[in-house]
Amino acid sequence: MKKMELHILTFSPTGTSRRVAEGIAKGTGGQDMHFTDITRQTSVSLNFNSDQLLLVCVPVYGGHVAPTAMQRLDAIRGNDTPAVPVVVYGNRHYEQALEELSSFLTERGFRTMAAATFIGEHSYSTEQTPIAVGRPDAADILFAEQFGQEIAKKWNEGRIAETIDASAIEQPHQDAGTMMHFKQTVMTWMQSGVPMPVSPLADTSLCNACGTCADLCPTSAISRSNPQETDASLCIKCCACVKGCPANARTYPTPFAPLLAEIFSLRKENKYLI
Repeated sequence: MKKMELHILTFSPTGTSRRVAEGIAKGTGGQDMHFTDITRQTSVSLNFNSDQLLLVCVPVYGGHVAPTAMQRLDAIRGNDTPAVPVVVYGNRHYEQALEELSSFLTERGFRTMAAATFIGEHSYSTEQTPIAVGRPDAADILFAEQFGQEIAKKWNEGRIAETIDASAIEQPHQDAGTMMHFKQTVMTWMQSGVPMPVSPLADTSLCNACGTCADLCPTSAISRSNPQETDASLCIKCCACVKGCPANARTYPTPFAPLLAEIFSLRKENKYLI
């Protein structure tokens, strides 16, 4: 079997998806690896052949693949290329995201030979509302490396033509009553007409205009010349600016954060199918 040529594409505003992808890549033990981070690229146009392997690792926003990631990956093309779609979600549920990503790749000439779901610290997680804090942690990265080893094993055994159904992966368990409470609460909020925050806020008494938030923003919603303002029409609520602000001057006061922290505190586990 030809030596594995692994290409990794990741969209990772807060770094969680990138760390998962790096763990998987390390686990493959491959030497011929090519890493493309599209977090701050507007688009990528890459073509792959059947002798290459593509790993795509992206975050889940609201049960779907981050729309910005999908837009930036739209021009990639495979030629019967084996692919590994991986989604990273914030300990609630990834819903249709993995199937979306697998189908997206299939439509562009790829075959799903393996797939996985991983947990990453939720975008809305804060010290006051902790949601999967610090994940992927050491155990998650070890699991990622083990997944990478299984991918390499399948490749080396010449089984890359074997495809899997991403929808068959084991779903995260959540108590039905808890889920009902969550959905009813969210529905009540949506019907109340109470305005929700459309983008993170900057505390002008703390902000020193260092520009770190502008550098971190994946959609250029924050200007370096005026970092205390956020263009809500460009903001994707990834909260990279909130988590990365060295002065702790940024917050995203969404009422969803306390609810998520209350209901989805039980540790969920990563899953893969190969």
